[in-house]
Amino acid sequence: MSRKEAREDSFKMLFEAAVVGTTADELLEKFRDTAGDGDIWEQNGIDEADFLYMSGVLHGVEDNLAEINAAIKPFLRRWTLERLAKTDLALLRLAAYEAFYMDDVPAGVAVNEAVELAKKYGGDNSPAFVNGVMHSMLREGGAQNG
Repeated sequence: MSRKEAREDSFKMLFEAAVVGTTADELLEKFRDTAGDGDIWEQNGIDEADFLYMSGVLHGVEDNLAEINAAIKPFLRRWTLERLAKTDLALLRLAAYEAFYMDDVPAGVAVNEAVELAKKYGGDNSPAFVNGVMHSMLREGGAQNG
């Protein structure tokens, strides 16, 4: 599994968390049950680094959710977190977490990857919306990891 695929799986789990309110531990347990373990993980190209990345993202977003939401809110213009499409909300949370909390992910990469996922899973306006909100956030607050 590539980082891109691990990011996509993380997005899907963050989407489920936004819709259902599932915890990071519940999501990871479900992923582990679905993906199997041992030989099945290897056959699916999943390694410990992939799982650690996903776990870090899910727990990181969950642990910093209030701060991440507060960082996103000022840039929503005529929207509230509650009214956002859950796909866009999950993508913004993922990108914000990677950009502001993960030292090994450049902010530009976090934004570009979120935009690519928005093209695949979001509505027609999702890519531009996610891109605009994230670039405004980065311009205003600056990313911790540049």
